[in-house]
Amino acid sequence: MNTPRRDPAELAALLAERDHFGTVDDVLSDMFDAAFEVTQQKSYRDCAAEDAKRRVWEDHHKPVMAGYFAAADAYREERFGSEYAEDSRTRLDGVYAHDPEMRALLDKARADLAARRKARTPAERDRRRSR
Repeated sequence: MNTPRRDPAELAALLAERDHFGTVDDVLSDMFDAAFEVTQQKSYRDCAAEDAKRRVWEDHHKPVMAGYFAAADAYREERFGSEYAEDSRTRLDGVYAHDPEMRALLDKARADLAARRKARTPAERDRRRSR
């Protein structure tokens, strides 16, 4: 079993990234819900603007959620260790086994986050610790 590092600065950075994706998803979902309500109020007529808003949600929802899940996975690994994180990743991958697009987005988001974490300089890590 891999022992978690529990670097407070890294934990804070990962939580901030996860929360950012969560906020973006909340905004997109609110926009989608409002567009759907207006569409219903208009009895599904003359809804080009609402249709465009729903398309924005459809285009961005999966990548945003993939980023959220990648940050949450990395946080779990940092906080609780690789065994716990691997169990969580396995369950999430099972949920999206039927959706190759989402699986690819998850893999890309995880790889991008790992690259960003690796590229952080010691000065950036020290600056985060001092906050």
